[in-house]
Amino acid sequence: MKHLIWTLVAYLIAVFAGMAQQQMPPIPVDQAVRIGKLDNGLTYYIRQNNLPANQAYFYIVQKVGSMQENEDQRGLAHFLEHMAFNGSKNFPNDEAGIGIIPYLESIGVKFGQNLNAATGFDYTIYNIDAVPTRPSTLDSCLLILHDWSSFLLLRDKDIEKERKIIHEEWRTRQNMSLRMLENMLPDVFVGSKYANRLPIGKMEVIDFFKPEVLRNYYHTWYRPDLQSLVIVGDVDVDKMEASIKTMFADIKAPVNPTERVYDAVPDNEAPIVSIVSDKENSTSQILLFYKRDVVPAQQKVGFDYLVYDLMNDMISIMLQNRLEEKMQEANPPYVYVGVDNSEYLIAQTKDALQLMAIAKPGDSKTAIETLIREASRVKRFGFTEGEYERAKATYLSNLEKRYNERDKQRSSYYITQYVNHFLRQEPIPDITSLYTSMQQLMPHVPLTAINQVVSNMIPDNNRVLAIMGTTQETYPSKEAISAMFAAIDAEPLEAYVDEVITDPLMAELPAKGSIVKEETVNGTTTWTLSNGAKVLVKPTTNKDDEVLISGYALGGTSVIDDKQMAEIRLLSRLFQQITGESVQTVGGLGAFSAVELKKRLAGKNVGMSFFLDAYTQEIEGHATVKDLETAMQLFYLNFTSIRANDEAYASFVARSKGLLDNISSNPMIAFTDSLMSAAYNNNPRARFITADDVVKADYASMLALYKERFANAAPFTFTFVGNVNLDSLKPLVEQYVASLPGGKAKASINKKSVVMRKGKVENRFIRDLETPKASVCIIHSGKLPHTLPN
Repeated sequence: MKHLIWTLVAYLIAVFAGMAQQQMPPIPVDQAVRIGKLDNGLTYYIRQNNLPANQAYFYIVQKVGSMQENEDQRGLAHFLEHMAFNGSKNFPNDEAGIGIIPYLESIGVKFGQNLNAATGFDYTIYNIDAVPTRPSTLDSCLLILHDWSSFLLLRDKDIEKERKIIHEEWRTRQNMSLRMLENMLPDVFVGSKYANRLPIGKMEVIDFFKPEVLRNYYHTWYRPDLQSLVIVGDVDVDKMEASIKTMFADIKAPVNPTERVYDAVPDNEAPIVSIVSDKENSTSQILLFYKRDVVPAQQKVGFDYLVYDLMNDMISIMLQNRLEEKMQEANPPYVYVGVDNSEYLIAQTKDALQLMAIAKPGDSKTAIETLIREASRVKRFGFTEGEYERAKATYLSNLEKRYNERDKQRSSYYITQYVNHFLRQEPIPDITSLYTSMQQLMPHVPLTAINQVVSNMIPDNNRVLAIMGTTQETYPSKEAISAMFAAIDAEPLEAYVDEVITDPLMAELPAKGSIVKEETVNGTTTWTLSNGAKVLVKPTTNKDDEVLISGYALGGTSVIDDKQMAEIRLLSRLFQQITGESVQTVGGLGAFSAVELKKRLAGKNVGMSFFLDAYTQEIEGHATVKDLETAMQLFYLNFTSIRANDEAYASFVARSKGLLDNISSNPMIAFTDSLMSAAYNNNPRARFITADDVVKADYASMLALYKERFANAAPFTFTFVGNVNLDSLKPLVEQYVASLPGGKAKASINKKSVVMRKGKVENRFIRDLETPKASVCIIHSGKLPHTLPN
């Protein structure tokens, strides 16, 4: 980490010419947030924000969690979180007065929805959301935070009652993910307390601890120097600050407080390997970590940290793009891949560059080797100028959207920022300062600096590889995986070659159509187009830099023959939601392959998805105002210019099959499939997608079905909602919507294709689970009049 920081400082000195003898300028704190600290050490953040209007959000953040537990206290941080709702000084929840939950629900704040809490390894956070901003309710919610801070009753009777509730929560949470995490943590955090401090704790402690032990934990760790209030919403900042100073004055600063220590995560010279599996897991996840020390808090205040953060983002974007490109190979090394560059799992004292992949069934070795090899390739050769330019374009596009939406941020956005500032000292500049600074700094951060940083970020030590797998597979041994690291370290590699097409998305534009009729009712304008399609336009002010695009026509999969069931399932919205891909675009669009298209769209803030539902063929898209024409070109190409690519489809099949092969191992998938079968009388159209569907589906038939559903624009109704200007939108609609093939064909549906079963139906089944539990779903169906209220 020292090497990284000094690398950054050297380059920043070059950026800020003449500042070699000066300290880097500090990052400005957003002036719209009021930050203060009381004499007792309590920190507070207050911000006025009227999205949503007439609501306020109250949080109390504690810098304590399960890591502060002794061995005889394991689970008490989480237990204490529960007790915070069972009675406090001013909300005793007995004959003496109303409780916190009854009071808040009386003003419309629902427990579990707007009122909640969370205990982590190093924090505990309580929240009261969507509070009506009447003066009395604001004062009462502040009083609740006051009581949570230091005035919980922690009565014996309440503690005894809560033991059973914690037990039930433990039972319901003992799912596949938690079991594997519990088995993995001792491996990947060897030598650290993080190895055995899951917040749910140990049930033998929960069952038998003495109430005084819980009270000792509370009074030791719930104290103002480790607490912060975060209050954001439609409030008067001055009045709220005055109320805080008055209400929290009776909380005394601790005398000789126990030191709050952040537990270190040891470095490791040889690779750490962890292999855990569970019979309810359906995939093999490969996690590769390159650990590093966190940036000290005192180094997060200058612009050098902003540039370091920028470099992290650039590295993540470029590495993600490169690893995703390998997924397009005819025989992909994995079925999913992702990159993260932040904290090391749950640790506050280590960060990590993390590469994650889902391996193809039966071939985890290839996925492991590919992740290690591609990380090694980046370490040795760095990234290319083309990759860097695309990453910068993507970063600046996202930052520009945030800047353009700066007056439309919801309160939850600011809450997240201030919680991270208090817990991790992350900077909180205003978006205008950040946007301006990044535009000025980015041209002066050369690729050589990025490559030097990433080379340090992928060290020869501090490597960790974890497999979270299934009992249905056999994985390489720990020794074999360690040998893979050594072999690839010694392996000759070649630099990545960046291939890119710079041609326009559409080499030739179609002949324009026209708008033949226009009418406006209640702020919505309807255009009837020359090809028969209708376009509805509704300008709104909800967002300043967003246009939402949608479209539908009747038909969908209901008009496709049951003999093509596999094709129906792969063309569905559900399949896209599961895999993140659409079968019709795996070959690309127009002149671009899928890989080329992604590179061509770098820096464009657009999205466009076409799919079939049961009774409709639909379109969903979005764009920033600046990128609306790009979205419209994608819209046109999805209608007219999908392209077949057998090699790309073979890769698509391998990826999709890999995701679905063992999906029935997940108990909730089995439950959902059984539920749908019972509700729809075993209709195959209501069954869950399987790997067999991917194998059986015919590529050419699916493309033909897709083209048939989207061949005629006449039955479609399209909508454009958001920051749209009718005069600017009109020529785009004429160019890319009215120009689509149209006609007089009338859309129709087969209403009987998927029909809910009539009468009372029960489907009870038993399945062997690691942690026994029951799941119940009750469906009431019937006919309702098709009216606006319904």
